[in-house]
Amino acid sequence: MYLIGQVNNLRMAQAFIDYANGLGATCQLKEIENGCEIWLVNGEKRQLTEKEFEEFIHSPNQGKYIAASWQTPNQQIEASNDLTRNPNQELLAIIISKSSIFVTIIFALCWIVFIFGGQGQGNLSNFLFFTPFNQPFDMAQPWRVVTPALIHFSMLHITMNLIMWWHFGGLIEIKQSTRRLITLFFFAAIISNTAQYLVSSANFGGMSGVVYALFGYVWIYTKYKPNEGITMAPALFGVSLFWMAAGFFELLPMNIANTAHLTGLLSGLVFGYVCAKK
Repeated sequence: MYLIGQVNNLRMAQAFIDYANGLGATCQLKEIENGCEIWLVNGEKRQLTEKEFEEFIHSPNQGKYIAASWQTPNQQIEASNDLTRNPNQELLAIIISKSSIFVTIIFALCWIVFIFGGQGQGNLSNFLFFTPFNQPFDMAQPWRVVTPALIHFSMLHITMNLIMWWHFGGLIEIKQSTRRLITLFFFAAIISNTAQYLVSSANFGGMSGVVYALFGYVWIYTKYKPNEGITMAPALFGVSLFWMAAGFFELLPMNIANTAHLTGLLSGLVFGYVCAKK
């Protein structure tokens, strides 16, 4: 057993224990005269747990701790009547736990473009495509190498992309840093958009290239640093590869920016490898 730290509030301690258990670091609570102690059962994830506890002490009210408390059955503290679980509160807590500055900005921009940009048909979308219709790329408009990522063509298109962006983008920004997510976003958007333009035309859009970069980043980063809380279910990674392959073999009843998917995935793998090896 390893002592991680001490807190004065019993419920705060339980919230951290629930969160740590979700990361695979089994912790236990021990009540003492002036509060309670948090103990790690084994030392396999001691470094990760101590790092997370330091963050917890400085900011114990973050959404991720609230979400962990909702998701984890409480074995040590009996919930009072006014804390009865509510499905809407639980869902909100999970959403809040992944909210962060840059993730929220991009999320909002995509919806603004979707609502006011005519789903790829309006003047706003024309301003954001890789090039204006039937015109060559203009070096005086450099934003166009990035902004196709903000354009979406259907409700299904934007919903699926932004769910993945919110979850994995939030995971990276909260666990690592806003700077890292911003760098990954621009790196992946520029590479995937440029590659797609070179093999097709400017009439494409969506966050899919960036989302595949998130998949690649999380998958490779976890391989080298499995104890940092950056995880992705292997089944989800497998499904994403199957979906990309289905697009290349034209098995899907829709137009797919296959090159953007592939180059986005590769850019995420490269970026994740470099970050993991630092």
